[in-house]
Amino acid sequence: MILVTGATGFVGSRLIKRLSSTSGGGAVRATARSVNAEDLPPGVEAVRSDLTRPESLPAALSGVTTLVHTAAITANLKEPRPGTYRDINEGGTSNLMKAAKDAGVARVVLMSGLSAPAAEGSYMATRVGMEKAVLESGIPFVILQPSVLFGDGAEFVAALSRLARHSPVLPLMGDPRHKFQPLWIEDLLRILEESITADRVLGRAIPLGGPEQLTFKEILETICEAMSIRRLMLPLPLPIAAIQARVMAAVMQRPPLTPATLELFKYDNSTALDAVAASFGFEPRGFREHLRAHGVDG
Repeated sequence: MILVTGATGFVGSRLIKRLSSTSGGGAVRATARSVNAEDLPPGVEAVRSDLTRPESLPAALSGVTTLVHTAAITANLKEPRPGTYRDINEGGTSNLMKAAKDAGVARVVLMSGLSAPAAEGSYMATRVGMEKAVLESGIPFVILQPSVLFGDGAEFVAALSRLARHSPVLPLMGDPRHKFQPLWIEDLLRILEESITADRVLGRAIPLGGPEQLTFKEILETICEAMSIRRLMLPLPLPIAAIQARVMAAVMQRPPLTPATLELFKYDNSTALDAVAASFGFEPRGFREHLRAHGVDG
């Protein structure tokens, strides 16, 4: 039995669809706070659970051999109240690992992300806390650390394309030398699927990225080219961007920029160019190639 947490999220929902068609008849269970069986592919079991309520987890984990943990509050979502990122990402993962240990789970695959040393109380610290909970669980693990994602409406590109569509000026945030290494969602799903069964990746935290390292300006230029528009791009110092993000988070339900998102611009978000090929044996799709062929929504 494979259990996927975060079943209603961007990665989790797509992974469940893929597993339901390729798992060779193996059982797949989906869990989230509001998951419904009628919204899942045929044959996938739905069990509701809440990472912050440990008593809800044993039912979801009963009979599970492999746990794929994709549930987290992502940086693009504003924090509903102080401490929510920590409570769900770090505390929730700790609750999940304790319940998984008690249930006899044999393997954990964690969907994490590239990060740098994180300050106490930061959003990135909660993602580091997720990894720590898995490492300390004693369960054989694979930790996947992708750069930003693209394809099929991935939020990083979707948010930037919305901004480019409506604003004549685009902000260039962070150190202009910092690089991103966008990874195609379908390549990530292939990697997740392989991590469920491949023993050679057990016990590893694996940084992942596509075949191109791009500055933020190059990413914006690629998005504008794919949309057939031209925009003025001007530097926006991070301290000013942080003020704007705090104001938007205070007055908007879904702000286009959050303080947590700005943490992505404080460090280099890239790894080795052959990271996917070295660990998983295939060449990932390029960001510019994909957007030129399929546009920003493809």
